[in-house]
Amino acid sequence: MSRQRLPDRRPSLTITFVHDCRSYSVTFGFDPDSCRVGEVFTHGAKVGSAMDGILDDACIALSLLLQHGVEPKALAASMGRLGDGKTPASIIGALADLIAREAQP
Repeated sequence: MSRQRLPDRRPSLTITFVHDCRSYSVTFGFDPDSCRVGEVFTHGAKVGSAMDGILDDACIALSLLLQHGVEPKALAASMGRLGDGKTPASIIGALADLIAREAQP
């Protein structure tokens, strides 16, 4: 499937969440026509740190997957889990879960 680019101006929602005892701010950008999540931005790591770079890259990858039509639930289901089978193994999995929850009508 080809990439569906988002318009320059689009609705967004910013929330905060905690993962591994750290607070993060997450902004979701929505496609105004379909109301689907099409991009994600995350802040909360120290600017310039390795984690800041990882989060930037993860958000780009997650956003591109969404723009190429990957369903948020499928994205979340593909992420690693801890031994309980439910808890995300990483911040990236936690973001995917958040996207899947936000994408529900």
